[in-house]
Amino acid sequence: MDGSNYVSALLSKPMGIVFEENDEEYGGIFVLSLSEGGNAEIDGKIKPGDQLVAVNDKKVAGMQFDDALGTIVEASTEKTRLVFFRGDEVQLYGPTGASKEWLDEFIAKA
Repeated sequence: MDGSNYVSALLSKPMGIVFEENDEEYGGIFVLSLSEGGNAEIDGKIKPGDQLVAVNDKKVAGMQFDDALGTIVEASTEKTRLVFFRGDEVQLYGPTGASKEWLDEFIAKA
């Protein structure tokens, strides 16, 4: 694994991102759409289909919808750093995805 499939964005709230939950088999959430004129669309780094893996320095990959979204809501920083995997849930959580250890290390450095 390498970081080329990951993207990071530093956004203020409201971010203008609509999230959807992955299939129960994988867990986690992904970007369904971006609000027109919202902070995420203006920033230009996030795309529909991106898988959310971290909020600031907290890993949310594989979390249930409410828990992952709650991490964004509870973030108290002026701008919140979101880290995404550019690909689908099978690529992220399946047998060819990053190991837990690699992802933890990557999030710590991102």
